[in-house]
Amino acid sequence: MSRQYAGGMERHQGMALVLVLWIVAALSIFATSLGKVVRQEASVVGVTRNLSVGRAQGEAAIYQILQQIALKPQEFSERKVEQVPWGGQIIEVEILPWSGLVNINAASPELLGSLFTRMGLGQGAALAQALVEFRQAGKGVVNSVAWEAPEDLLQIPGVTYGIYAQIRPFIVADTDGRTGINPKAAPAALLAALDGAGGAAFQESLSSPRYRLTARVVFDGGSVMVVRDVDVIGGGSRGSLPWTLLSATQSWVGRI
Repeated sequence: MSRQYAGGMERHQGMALVLVLWIVAALSIFATSLGKVVRQEASVVGVTRNLSVGRAQGEAAIYQILQQIALKPQEFSERKVEQVPWGGQIIEVEILPWSGLVNINAASPELLGSLFTRMGLGQGAALAQALVEFRQAGKGVVNSVAWEAPEDLLQIPGVTYGIYAQIRPFIVADTDGRTGINPKAAPAALLAALDGAGGAAFQESLSSPRYRLTARVVFDGGSVMVVRDVDVIGGGSRGSLPWTLLSATQSWVGRI
């Protein structure tokens, strides 16, 4: 065998070896990526399952609390946190009377401005004024309120979804005409945001038959937050539950 032929064979063998190594490396990368995709899909499936189970357990705990509220509403005029045993665990349920939340249909410009500004939204006074002007222009002749739900605030120029998402836990669209909040019924985060606001923003005598109940169902890696807004007076007809569901949301908080 000539040296030239032997050299050619060595070059071909070297190229073949490089090609094999490249294929092995590519397969390794593909296998790693595929494994990551499979793990992500399994994680998503797990979160979806937890959301379904958490919703059922959270609703069950909330309905237990609602039965207590319907029987003794006077015991739930202030913010409370109850521990409800269900499904082999203790589910924490926060009860917030709407009197402790900001009513966007009637809240004073000062209260709205304090809420926007102290949550770091910038141009808080301008946003509050825009809301009040829009509210006045949108009031109907029949129901005399501008908005039926908090998400209606997104109609206001300057109110982005980011702004809405920050204030959503602290607002309601009520029809009772109250301009302030009851500090004893308010969540701690709202009181912190309104620290230093004028005294007119707080009215301890305020009460409401409507409530926001939030159940936290804990799982490995996160929890399901089940939120229900209810009217405990509006659903008392024969054969029905003694409350009316106004809105319902649930979300996963944790890793995916």
